[in-house]
Amino acid sequence: MKKVKILLAFDHELPLGSTSTSYQEAIIDPTNEILSLADEIGVKISLFTDILCNDFFKRNNETVFCELYQSQLQKALKSGHDVQLHIHPHWIDSSFHNKNYNPSNSFKLADFKDQAYPNNISGIIEKGIQQLTEICLPAKNDYQCIAYRAGGFNLEPATELIVSALIQQGIHIDSSIPRGLFFKSDYSTVDYKDMPEQCNWFISPNGKLNIPSKEGLLEIPIASIKAGLWTNIIHALRKINNKQRAFSTGKTIHSGKMHLMDKLRFVFSVRMLGFDLYTLSSGDLMKILDSNINRFSENEILLSTVSHPKNMGTYSRLLMKEFVSKARRKYGDTIEFSTFTDVYKTKILNQVR
Repeated sequence: MKKVKILLAFDHELPLGSTSTSYQEAIIDPTNEILSLADEIGVKISLFTDILCNDFFKRNNETVFCELYQSQLQKALKSGHDVQLHIHPHWIDSSFHNKNYNPSNSFKLADFKDQAYPNNISGIIEKGIQQLTEICLPAKNDYQCIAYRAGGFNLEPATELIVSALIQQGIHIDSSIPRGLFFKSDYSTVDYKDMPEQCNWFISPNGKLNIPSKEGLLEIPIASIKAGLWTNIIHALRKINNKQRAFSTGKTIHSGKMHLMDKLRFVFSVRMLGFDLYTLSSGDLMKILDSNINRFSENEILLSTVSHPKNMGTYSRLLMKEFVSKARRKYGDTIEFSTFTDVYKTKILNQVR
């Protein structure tokens, strides 16, 4: 019987800019709510934490944020949850003025490929791993940073440089790819429509994302399903009728302009398995899960979610609770809610030994 491991992953990051009322409200409180819910329903979650924000605020003497941030990561680890690497590289050259930060336009690692060390791709990844490990080791003495999620899903361009640097520095798992996603703005392009027809595969150090390798980064994709006309009609109607469900701790300052055709390609690409889109129902999430389980023939499949605590209020937490309950009820013992560290220990480390 097919086994399914679901990794409940959250991109642990601040809103993109300075419009939040406080660090506590922007990231700490909503993440604490999710951690409490996870404990309540008996699942372990993984925080892909935007570690370079800690470096940025440390450089700008914002010790209050750094203390809150580090304490939260350590609390999560002590409770048995997972903390792994998420990089939004704009922190390298963003500015800070009058207690507000203003993000630069350098949204993807590829924007730093021609920089000198330590601000090139390899140096940024190295810094992220080192700082995350320093924070996490006091809470978990065998902590290892072994998994990565790209900010904005941007494994491209400069994929070979990114993948080879991740592998060289001890990263074994990637979870940046929502199969079928298309996104294009002034700052970023993501096109994952031609990924391998298997659930999980290894990405070679040569950076060819769509050609499975015998070794490299194990890809645990973000579960997704194609978004058709009816999906978008329902989304539009719910956006009007369910505004009260919306939750956000800050307004996005900018994310680049999108041309009309690119925006249409984006909204008709995919919907991802996650809890912060208030136009989705738990039934919609189950359809995404069912589709992925039925699509792949492997005896064991590994699937990730993507959600953002900064966008998760009461409705999102209810969605998460209902989804976990429905998945357990439908799939019983064949489904397991796992973490990236657990997958590393059972699927990768055991094979090496």
